[in-house]
Amino acid sequence: MNNCLYKLSSPIPSDLTDYVDGFLFENAPTNWFLEENRLTGEGLLVGVFSSKEDMLLHKANIINGIGALVNFCFSDTTMDNKDWNESYKDHFIPWSYHHFHLIPVWLKDSYKVPTNNLSLFLDPGMAFGTGNHESTRMCLEFLIEKELSSQNSHSIIDLGCGSGILSLSACLLGYKNILGIDNDQDAVRISKDNALLNQLDQKVIFKTSNLYDIDKSLGTFDCVVANIQADILISCAERIFQLTHKGTTIILSGILSKEIDQVIQAFKRFGLDTPLEYSLKHLGEWSSVQFFEK
Repeated sequence: MNNCLYKLSSPIPSDLTDYVDGFLFENAPTNWFLEENRLTGEGLLVGVFSSKEDMLLHKANIINGIGALVNFCFSDTTMDNKDWNESYKDHFIPWSYHHFHLIPVWLKDSYKVPTNNLSLFLDPGMAFGTGNHESTRMCLEFLIEKELSSQNSHSIIDLGCGSGILSLSACLLGYKNILGIDNDQDAVRISKDNALLNQLDQKVIFKTSNLYDIDKSLGTFDCVVANIQADILISCAERIFQLTHKGTTIILSGILSKEIDQVIQAFKRFGLDTPLEYSLKHLGEWSSVQFFEK
């Protein structure tokens, strides 16, 4: 067994960190991650690979993808496999909003959850989401606010469930019929592991499915949430509406702020039979929108 991993890194100037972050999000899951200095805005792009061939392939792919705008200056090193398997934990910190707490499982015994608050413990794996990304946080905020306003719903479908954060959070918030789907088998596996970790494995269903394959045979839901990039949301707007009925709330995220108007127009076009109102959230360069009936 090869215990050696190959690491690439390149500095990213502050005016391009949001652009690189958007590229990584839209191509997730990926071997790359971006470390950002919150004081200066400068970033460090890091990729870790199992072989030199894999490293060179991914290096060529990202240069072909955004190298025309980003002047990468890569350096390469080798690192121990065991050390890397633990290093992603440094990038996942607890997060809370109102009475809801998202906590890495390795802090389960030390993080104090206030009485009568809700807590979700999570081991995201290395590439499937920690809840620290702005797009996931905004979805969670919408779901939590919905529960706090007593707009309780019975059923929810989570399109692109990743590590299961939104599906499992919905379960804690009172949803009963919960389906999370993702086109990546590893994401679904990690979601099921997180459900078991929180003793929710009998309450939430996760399955592997492509968003382009969903149709009305799945039924309709009181809430549809999709944390996916804008171009896919726009191309699948009609399919997503097949999962709704009168009174359904639609929460969309994973949208760069410069693309939010395109997403809104696409969904309002398919929602003509049921006039829609919407509310927006913005964090950094990301936006999230919640549609609901007038």
